[in-house]
Amino acid sequence: GGKYPLSNACGQLGQSYQDYHCSEEEKHMECPVDPVMSITAVTHAKWYGAPAPLFCGPKTDEQPHSGFWDYGYECNKGWANPPETCDVYEGQKAGKFDQS
Repeated sequence: GGKYPLSNACGQLGQSYQDYHCSEEEKHMECPVDPVMSITAVTHAKWYGAPAPLFCGPKTDEQPHSGFWDYGYECNKGWANPPETCDVYEGQKAGKFDQS
């Protein structure tokens, strides 16, 4: 199956969202970077294998890198022993987080 890099939530195509700054006219709305902040998206796609809501946060010992979303992973296997279900988000039909 294919994979999407979860790091896209923190900056796609080599961008660093934390290094962006507001224009002079909007400078009053700019906030300082919080190095321990984490954020999870509110919405996401619902197609077969669609990624869960993306998230971004600091590196930790438990999560040293962002990993991937494997959209081709078949997680809806009620017949397997033990049975496997898609439980990352409501309505999920396929896919999983891959931290390898």
